[in-house]
Amino acid sequence: MKSAFSRLILGIMVLFSLPLFPEGRVPVIAALKGPSGIALVQLFENPPTLSDGRVARMEAVGSADLMVAKLVSGEYQVAVLPINMAAKLRRSGVDLSLAAVIGNGMLSFLTNNPAIAGIPDLKGRRVDVAGQGATPEFLFRRLLKDGGLDPGKDLQLSFALGYPDMAAALASGAIESAVLPEPFVTLARMKNKALRSPIDLRALWKVSTGMDDYPMTALVIRNDSGIDRADARIILNAVHASIERTLQDPAGAGVLVAKHDLGLAAAIATAAIPRCNFVYLEAKEAKPEITALLSVFLESAPASIGGALPDDAFYASY
Repeated sequence: MKSAFSRLILGIMVLFSLPLFPEGRVPVIAALKGPSGIALVQLFENPPTLSDGRVARMEAVGSADLMVAKLVSGEYQVAVLPINMAAKLRRSGVDLSLAAVIGNGMLSFLTNNPAIAGIPDLKGRRVDVAGQGATPEFLFRRLLKDGGLDPGKDLQLSFALGYPDMAAALASGAIESAVLPEPFVTLARMKNKALRSPIDLRALWKVSTGMDDYPMTALVIRNDSGIDRADARIILNAVHASIERTLQDPAGAGVLVAKHDLGLAAAIATAAIPRCNFVYLEAKEAKPEITALLSVFLESAPASIGGALPDDAFYASY
């Protein structure tokens, strides 16, 4: 998967040579379908108007791979990405900067086994994990090690199930324990109210790193996109306002999520929004938390962030 990602980036660079954004063209802001895109749902309803009167165009994207391809080719100028993917693109030569963190940790450990009370109780057991090669896997491996378990020997980590199937299997009792993100945590609990969360991943992360939370989702802007500082500020202010309004009115936001086909039914989105940990932290403010998370990636799988921590220019200031 890592080599395929690298080939994808290099191939697109050769084909498109990272074209500059044509002057006067309407910029595209792309959000992933699912929980990360929900934060921008108000922009789908009312896209930001730039300083010269152009109205940005919003697009909902079904996969991170497609998002990467269109961002690298220059088709997208602003995009929502996982933190490590943004860092890897930067290291791969894509001229982008991280503008803001819009989603902090939204992972939960859920189990239907009443005997599990902490990390040591996972020894000899199987835990299904959503997101192989991404934040869920590397964060959980770090916390297991801190808790005295060897992830490769003391328990079985399974990545066989996709997010919806994992939630359904957990709720039905087909699997015992899982680490998964919102809104699938909410979905599983709606189907089985007896599910428990005896291991607080965010609390353990704070013990491990000293950080109150871990970032998962970022807004990035291509530096050669033709978006000047004034327009970047307009976009960031609109994103901030979207997050605040979404958190203030989950029911209204849920209706918009369904209307704009962001990958969730209105009722599920409404129930999940209060638990999705949407935030708005500009890049410089979020740098310590980002560095702590990317350091875990660097320790576990350096190639997953491009082999080194990003440089200071990665963190935009508008």
